[in-house]
Formats: sequence, structure tokens, C-alpha cells
Amino acid sequence: MIKIMKTLATLISLPLLFFTFINCGGAQTANSDKTFEQNPPFKIADAYYQDWVAGVKEGGSGTNVHFVFSQMEPNVEIKKIYFRNNILEAKPSEKQPNQYIGYLRNNAQRDIVMDKDPIKEAQNSLSKTFPFPLENNEAVIEYVDGGTKNFYKISTLTKKEMIPYPQANPNNHE
Repeated sequence: MIKIMKTLATLISLPLLFFTFINCGGAQTANSDKTFEQNPPFKIADAYYQDWVAGVKEGGSGTNVHFVFSQMEPNVEIKKIYFRNNILEAKPSEKQPNQYIGYLRNNAQRDIVMDKDPIKEAQNSLSKTFPFPLENNEAVIEYVDGGTKNFYKISTLTKKEMIPYPQANPNNHE
């Protein structure tokens, strides 16, 4: 009877162990698709970030991340900018066609529900894990080239002088 129990335990344990190793391998594969391109299909002439502050109390503050391209293949689409644990939409500049900007607005108040009712608190969104470990002066550009998503890391972002906006809407600038 004991021999049958040992055999049964082994038969149950082996598939569980097998599936555990399969899942570990899958997690590594999911992370490996976020490797950085060494030779992207563009050349960056300037990469910088610039803090701003509104001149009115409710205007807020933030940081704009700028990339100026000196060359870019025609089939390349700049999609996102990863900067300081934030994923920003890369928007083309209306004033300069070879420039993309990511707008990061500082939110002093977070939209978190604190309530004695756990159902209301359950509506809070969980913080997402950021896919890249980056320093404060680093960013990653996500771009699509020929239908394939790629990532390029910039480690040399420079900081430009802060822009104080006197009583202006900081969301309408570039």
C-alpha cells in the first residue's frame, strides 16, 4: 500500500514540476522581447527633458521629454517614450516635423479611494510594473519598424532650464 502511495505521489509531482519549469521559461521569454536595438533606423540630433510649472495654482507642473531626429527611415513610427517610471505617448511636434514630445504631468493628488467599504477600495487600479530599469536622465523610445515593435535606450538625456508659464495653459505648448 505504501509503495502504491509513493508511486501515486511521484506521478502527481512530476507533471506539477514539469509545468513549473515551463512557466519559468515562459516568463523569461516574455521579458526577452524587450531588448534594446543597437542600430535603430533613425539618428537622434538632440534628446532632452524640461520641467515646467504653470503660473496659476491649479495649472500644475510637469516634465516634457523631447527627441529631435536628424534622420529617420520613412516606415518608422515613434509610439511611446518610457521615462521615470512613466509610459508617455510620443506626439509629433506641430512646429518641428522631426521632433517628438512626451508630456508628463505631475499629479499631486492621486485618484485613490480610501473607504471603509472594501468594495469601493477594490476599484483602485493596481500599480503596473515598469518594464525597464532607468536612471533619471535615461529614456526608452518604443517604435515600430516594418510592423515590428522595437526599443531604443537613450542614456544621455540633458536637462534644460525649467519653463515657468505665467498664467498660461501649460497643456498648449511645445
